[in-house]
Amino acid sequence: MLPEYAQFHIPIYQRTYTWEDNNQVDKLLDDIKSFGEEYKDNKRAEYYIGNVILKNQTRAFVTERVVIDGQQRITTSILMLCAIRDLYRNKFFSEKGSRIANEIHKHVYSPDGIDVKLKLNNMENQQALTNLLSGSSSAISPGDKKTKYYKNYEHIYKRLSRMGEDEFDVFLDLLRRVKVVIIFLDEDQDENSVFESINSLGKPLAGSDLIKNYLFTFKNYECSHKNEIELINLYTRTFESLFKNDGDEKNEEDEEEIREQFFRVYIAIKTQWLYKHDPKILYYKFKEVVGEIRSIDSLKEIIHDLAKWGLIYQTLRVRKHRNINPNYIGYLRTSFAIYSSLMMNFLEHYSHIEANELIIDNPLEFNKAIKALVAYDASRILASYPAGELTRFIPMVFERLKSNDFSSSVGYGDRFLTLVKNAEAGHQLPSQKVLTEKIVTNDLYSRKSKYIKKFLILLENIGKNELLNFEKDLKKAQIEHIVPQNIATGQWLTISFEDHEKYLHTLGNLTLTFDNQSLSNKEFSEKKQILLNKSRIMLNNELVKFDDFNADTIKTRSTDMLDKFLCEFLDTHQL
Repeated sequence: MLPEYAQFHIPIYQRTYTWEDNNQVDKLLDDIKSFGEEYKDNKRAEYYIGNVILKNQTRAFVTERVVIDGQQRITTSILMLCAIRDLYRNKFFSEKGSRIANEIHKHVYSPDGIDVKLKLNNMENQQALTNLLSGSSSAISPGDKKTKYYKNYEHIYKRLSRMGEDEFDVFLDLLRRVKVVIIFLDEDQDENSVFESINSLGKPLAGSDLIKNYLFTFKNYECSHKNEIELINLYTRTFESLFKNDGDEKNEEDEEEIREQFFRVYIAIKTQWLYKHDPKILYYKFKEVVGEIRSIDSLKEIIHDLAKWGLIYQTLRVRKHRNINPNYIGYLRTSFAIYSSLMMNFLEHYSHIEANELIIDNPLEFNKAIKALVAYDASRILASYPAGELTRFIPMVFERLKSNDFSSSVGYGDRFLTLVKNAEAGHQLPSQKVLTEKIVTNDLYSRKSKYIKKFLILLENIGKNELLNFEKDLKKAQIEHIVPQNIATGQWLTISFEDHEKYLHTLGNLTLTFDNQSLSNKEFSEKKQILLNKSRIMLNNELVKFDDFNADTIKTRSTDMLDKFLCEFLDTHQL
């Protein structure tokens, strides 16, 4: 039997409180009212709102109800009690109402007014909830009012305040018939197995939720409240905060997905294998990677390791860094899912973390390493090599680059190019001979327009101070066919029908524009003048050297563009 004043404790591995006022909260209130109307003549009928799974946990003589499942209903029910208490104090004045308000207050707040009855995993919102539970309206801050706790409390308060006193009393009597089935786990029972299997009918648990559960259940060692708070603060401050989107609630699911992707890459770095994007698989593989956690110090080591790799991941994925070439990293972010594990290994090797800031110790060699990845990926695009075969290959590469097959004096960029030059067919860097052939024969537009567009942006940015952005400009820019796809009768007589079909979608006939509507199917002389006068794309300035545009011109321009790429990204001896 639990003591009267035991707390509900929402552990850190639980999702945050997500119920919406005009959705789940309204549905709960409406369902309760509908039940009351349907069974108003049967006072013995009871309304069940589901199961709650709790675990008894006693630490430092304080007994907690650790919530394994049911936090959304528990939290909403407590907010409802707070609203009822405050309505009896502020609107429905009576001796009975005062007695009920005091009784509710005793159950949501401890008798001495120190300990709240609901403690959160999300420490940054605990004060907002504490202020609501305390019944002190003057303590509610503007920040508190932005939380779901306050919004849902206020919504419930307003709905109930619209009732007359008699209707309000009837609703309160109805609440006494609302029941929940509580399942208690003993202190020695393993909540991991329960947590792994719940929510099968609701939203599936994310791998990051299951991983957090594993980290913070303290199964193999004693952990005091003070140590638990320190560990939670360490985890949220140094790791989870890396994935925050400025507190924007609309981005909570995005943050969860980004963390999920991070754990997938983190496991790939540790195991050299990219596992299927499945929450249970990520969870079990993470457990294999970190092993049994047997002390507070070992948990701290894991958190510090996650924070290190999390900072590396986010730096490469979205952050600016003064020592990272923006053209290289911008290009690679368009294929981040493929190359992230290898990029992270490169950055970890060439950097260290100091005061939560990532310091790159050898910017020259690091940029050579990611430049090699750009050269590899772009070359494979030009050769129309498939990218799908790389997802399993790339996580294994770094261990091969660390082997004694390479001299310790050779940087990872040169090692990588040597490796892929001699790799098996599916993973190989195409030779210069292959590239020279492919650029005048491959259709680079029909099914690969997104890929060739990013290659053209890469080429455009060479030697420029003001770069095209691989995120924004990739969406805005359009591929323009210099010789148009549809030629009107009597136009473009310089190219035959056969050559038009053959070279239409090859590299030399493609360029970038932000306004292809004005170009339409105009003749080359007119189109060239528009591109020269109005376009900010430097690639288009090179069209001035051509008087006509035909099959030979397309092949010449293809070769020029390839030479520009090879000169910047690959020495001839590397192909």
